[in-house]
Amino acid sequence: MVLNYTASKIPLEWQSKVFRPVYYLGCKASFTSTIKTAINDIDPSGGRLLDLFAGTGSVGAALGAEREVTTVDVQEYSRVLCSAVLCPSIFSNTEIKQLSERALHNETTKQLLWCLEPLIKHERWCLDQAASGDVQALATLIESPPLAVRETHNVNLSSSLLNDAAQNAILRLHGANLWKSPDTTVTRYFGGLYFSYTQAALLDAVLSVAVCSEHQHRDTLMAAVLSTASQLVNTVGKQFAQPIQPRNKTGTIKSSLAKIVARDRSMPVLEIYQAWLGKYSMLPRAVGQPKALRQDYLEALSANSSSYSVVYADPPYTRDHYSRFYHVLETMCLRDEPVVSRIVKNGKKIPSRGAYRESRHQSEFCIKSTAPNAFNSLFRTVREQDLPLVLSYSPHENGDGTHPRVVSMEHIIELAHKHYDRVKVCFIDGVTHNKLNSSALKLKSRDHSEVLLKCFR
Repeated sequence: MVLNYTASKIPLEWQSKVFRPVYYLGCKASFTSTIKTAINDIDPSGGRLLDLFAGTGSVGAALGAEREVTTVDVQEYSRVLCSAVLCPSIFSNTEIKQLSERALHNETTKQLLWCLEPLIKHERWCLDQAASGDVQALATLIESPPLAVRETHNVNLSSSLLNDAAQNAILRLHGANLWKSPDTTVTRYFGGLYFSYTQAALLDAVLSVAVCSEHQHRDTLMAAVLSTASQLVNTVGKQFAQPIQPRNKTGTIKSSLAKIVARDRSMPVLEIYQAWLGKYSMLPRAVGQPKALRQDYLEALSANSSSYSVVYADPPYTRDHYSRFYHVLETMCLRDEPVVSRIVKNGKKIPSRGAYRESRHQSEFCIKSTAPNAFNSLFRTVREQDLPLVLSYSPHENGDGTHPRVVSMEHIIELAHKHYDRVKVCFIDGVTHNKLNSSALKLKSRDHSEVLLKCFR
């Protein structure tokens, strides 16, 4: 059965003003009202929602205004963001300013900025040179590996000035007992690569404040740091899948490089952090006892299924490994010492330029050979728990740079019917629904469709 909705069912506030904590692929924030309607249609009881593959928690937050919600995602950064949007701590303007000052004036922050002084000065010189028309030094800086990679793999840089500055900074970090410290994770892994060195140090500083804060405030403070990093990051598209490329395919430095880098790397960390804390403080708290879990979706379904009355699932549906887009946020939350993945180039194994985590999660829903079984397991497990399900899926590219879907919409519908007697298919285009009046399989002509499958007993 094909259902049609109209744009009038989506409130203007969701079309024009939606809270997005980070730049996120496949974010459902623009049509959470429609998803809410679908969920309430198959479960009018208002019982607890289990939101699987929760991402930034936009659906959970929208449903959390009316019913208790449990969000689940295998990534820690998602758990932090979902916790913050469901149960935000409220800080006054004075408290926000005090938190920012605590980060800046902390003794560790002062030490870290001193350790990075050689690199901070060199980066400033590179930007000055670029502003004067010579962008070579800036391009070399951006192409150079972060400190953690340089130290581990004994990388020699082509610029002697940059080499000296990096080596001096590393020696200072060792001397201050800050090498391999969680207080310098962002600095060592992502400084110079995604952020300026000063920005990286201050992100480390506000992360330390979050970790040392009272438990009930920790996730909100951490989420504000993640949002700040997402706004600051010096990449095209404000995502972490690929560091900025200074040169075109011929090796010529891009004419826009200096402007883009100067714009992003001059953004003030603490001011942006304060603004995000203010935004989180204004979010409404979800009703009842909301929960945000870091867990595999099948474990979550099996662990406490009796407490749920409906399931919403938004699994990844392309061959892109989404963790590549958010590995920086994950490392910021874990503050661990990840091994950087390596690639083969010219017959040699070298560290990945994006400093990706070697152990980063790669969803079975993103792999062509495993995705059909993954979807089948999802439908089967939810049905075994005797729960209705709303599943989001997109049969075609959405213009977001992702690759074609690894499982066809036809196959998804077949799998749904295998486990559920009643399956209704709803189509969304942007924030409105397409007016389709024929078979659900007429999808190949749609370039920008989003589909909701309503599966119920």
